[in-house]
Amino acid sequence: MLLLPLPALAALVAVYLEMPFVSHDAIEQALAAVRSSAGEMPKHGTLIVVDYSQPSHTRRLAVLNLATGRAGLQCRVTHGKNTGAVMPERFSNQEGSLQSSLGLFHVEEAFAGKHGLSLRLAGLEPGRNDKALSRGIILHGAPYVSVTSMLLNWRSGFRLGRSEGCFAVANQDFAALTAVLVRPAYVYAYAKEQVPAAQEWRATR
Repeated sequence: MLLLPLPALAALVAVYLEMPFVSHDAIEQALAAVRSSAGEMPKHGTLIVVDYSQPSHTRRLAVLNLATGRAGLQCRVTHGKNTGAVMPERFSNQEGSLQSSLGLFHVEEAFAGKHGLSLRLAGLEPGRNDKALSRGIILHGAPYVSVTSMLLNWRSGFRLGRSEGCFAVANQDFAALTAVLVRPAYVYAYAKEQVPAAQEWRATR
């Protein structure tokens, strides 16, 4: 059995934690959803892709510039408390579910809320995420999106902190995201095939 020296192991872990983990499938589905919703691909704007087929400690959020087609910022993002621990497994559009919703959202106005500056989201898919506004689903910064949070949750598989269904990123990543945000702006939350059951979607692996 090969045992790596502790410094080498720490270096490997650090590289892993910095790697982007947004899949090609997630990006393709997100682009197709925007094209379908808008009638054609906008000539400019921002598409934020969240890949919920990946564990929470990975950089599973990517910010795409629709004018260039290139990804810029890539960072960690939470999922809902009842969506799963490390891996997202359950998704819901229901009030009080504390679960994440999937599909395409439009980024509405910025506002100052309990998390500071935040972005309101409107779900664009009936039955899947169209209760986002009434549920208060937003994109915001949070201190519990950090490596420190992951280390504190080592008993739960080093999971990231979780939200009540919102898309929360590290405070510094939220600042970087809003600095490059060009409207129209969208968020697309992706997971592998979901099967509707009692208004809940369960991810397959």
